[in-house]
Amino acid sequence: MARRFPLLQVAFLGLILSLISLCSATKYTRSTKKIQLKFDQDGYFKIVQLADLHYGHFPETDEHTDKVIANILSYEQPDLAVLSGDMVSGFAWDGTVGWFEKRFRQLVKPIAAAGVPYALILGNHDDEADLSREQIVLLDTRLQQGSLTQLGPREAIGLSNYYLDIAASKGGAPAARLWMLDSGGRGCDWMYGGSGCVERPTIWWMNRTLSGLPKVPSLAFVHVPVPEFMEVWNRGSARGSKHEPVNCPMSDTGLFDALKDAGVTALHSGHDHDNNYEGLLHGVRLAYGHKTGYGSYGPPPGWGHGARVILLKAGQEAHEAETWIRLENGARVDQSKNPKFAKALQTKKMATRLGDGYCEEFPFAPTCRAELRYRLLSRISLANFLYFVGFLILLGAAAMYWQRLLKRKAKQQEHSSL
Repeated sequence: MARRFPLLQVAFLGLILSLISLCSATKYTRSTKKIQLKFDQDGYFKIVQLADLHYGHFPETDEHTDKVIANILSYEQPDLAVLSGDMVSGFAWDGTVGWFEKRFRQLVKPIAAAGVPYALILGNHDDEADLSREQIVLLDTRLQQGSLTQLGPREAIGLSNYYLDIAASKGGAPAARLWMLDSGGRGCDWMYGGSGCVERPTIWWMNRTLSGLPKVPSLAFVHVPVPEFMEVWNRGSARGSKHEPVNCPMSDTGLFDALKDAGVTALHSGHDHDNNYEGLLHGVRLAYGHKTGYGSYGPPPGWGHGARVILLKAGQEAHEAETWIRLENGARVDQSKNPKFAKALQTKKMATRLGDGYCEEFPFAPTCRAELRYRLLSRISLANFLYFVGFLILLGAAAMYWQRLLKRKAKQQEHSSL
């Protein structure tokens, strides 16, 4: 019996731990109850991209954005809303605890009221307030307001990397797939300056994940556009408008080619509030959203706030999907080719300049100060730095020489007076 007693203790302890794990697993399942996405009976699936909401500037602008979201969801009745980053203007944080959560709860309220499931990716300004990127994703999953957001794997860089399958109208195997990719905050490839990017480890994770998934028509959402957005505009084949430089990352991680090779034939972006064009490049559709929120800068006068709508059809590739802009007043905008391409060509040098218009409104925001500091330092070459150091040395030598002359003159005056 002396030997059996410890065994009974171990068995009893194991039973208790099993019950605890079962209870916690049940609780986790309830908190992450997923809504199945599927095509309707006619074989369609509609997505509304809510781009750059930028809550947090002023109560009035947030209230206007509430109405924009409610109106667009009412007009379109989508199957899914995608929040493509910069949901909250973290740089406008007033330093109080709970600031981000209050704004985030406000922005999901009209979406929940419409009964529309949604998924988000993080932008470069969301985590500049009192919550980290991981805390934001966990907050969203905890609210249970119809969110399909997932916390991304640790092997990828960024916390909002995941995919969502869309089943056929009768359920079963996936018929389409959405990739949600995190382009981070500032900088790319270990360089701080410029916009963020989908880093190479994230691309490797996506490729490894794809190898175990059935091949279906796929599209991707990312906050920061890839450099190919410049090329599709410069080719003259895009539809829509371009009123600011493509603020893509300063380094190209090869995301466009990776998506194309993986059969992902549409990439939708946000980030640049004054651009809303879309076009086909090497078989892949590159498309901006349309500035939705009233916070921060944009859209240009006359555009109106709105959202891009994407209508997937079962059996069609993602780049063949019909797409249009729905404005807050209910008007539908079917974009046409812009004839003014020659005056708006963009080079990669233009993409690296400081292009975020919010810095005009918040010039002392941490991101703006750090970005400006980086720009100033990056313009100082080694030769210029050496010239500057040499100039300081010469200036110091001249000052010392002048001081000696003054002392010598003072001594001469002293001797002459004697």
